[in-house]
Amino acid sequence: MKTTTRPRKLAALLLALFGSQLALASTASAAGGGLLGTGLFAPPPAPPAPPPAAPAAKPLTMADVEQKLASLHYDVGDADGIVDDQTHSAIMAYQKVHGLERTGVLDDALTARIMADQSTPPPLVPSGEPNRVEVSLSRQVLFLYEGGNLSKILAVATGTSATPTPTGSFRFFRSDAGWHTSRYGRLYNAQYFVGGYAIHGSLSVPATPASHGCIRISMHSAEWFPSHVSKGMQVIVVKD
Repeated sequence: MKTTTRPRKLAALLLALFGSQLALASTASAAGGGLLGTGLFAPPPAPPAPPPAAPAAKPLTMADVEQKLASLHYDVGDADGIVDDQTHSAIMAYQKVHGLERTGVLDDALTARIMADQSTPPPLVPSGEPNRVEVSLSRQVLFLYEGGNLSKILAVATGTSATPTPTGSFRFFRSDAGWHTSRYGRLYNAQYFVGGYAIHGSLSVPATPASHGCIRISMHSAEWFPSHVSKGMQVIVVKD
């Protein structure tokens, strides 16, 4: 009798233990936890939160392009996003400096090039005086230096092959305010540098040489240019 009683007690004990586990699981299931609520199974770790999305790129505006050209020393006038004659003149100057087609008009490729540009053109005459004007006849551009630093780059129209602009190193010696008429046409705010040759404002500044020898700049640039030059200031004109 003793040998049969002991196994029976062991079986009864196991049955009671199993029953209590079933009761615990049933209680957890009723509470919405299922088997996970019993602590027999651990839930998987939560996945990490995704990184925040990068902000959308700001659309490029015409004002952005004008501000970039201005930072590169081109005279855009007001960087207001309005495409006007001075905007075209600044774009033309950039195209002339870099040997590009002279259209004065932006396209996607030119816009990308301007926005990526971090350079300024080297001086035509590194040994020039700190305050000077340099003019490149081949590129049809003017560089204004103030205090040894490049200040402005302007598109110009110089003399044709029949009436060329003289080359060499000169100095401003005379300034005429407002409009004046010469035998070759009308000059605005003319700054004379040798004989009858002057840098002056004009209503026409094409992409190629067009004058009788003077150096034409835009009307907008001609408004401020006289206040940035003075009698005796160096003017260097090169074929480049």
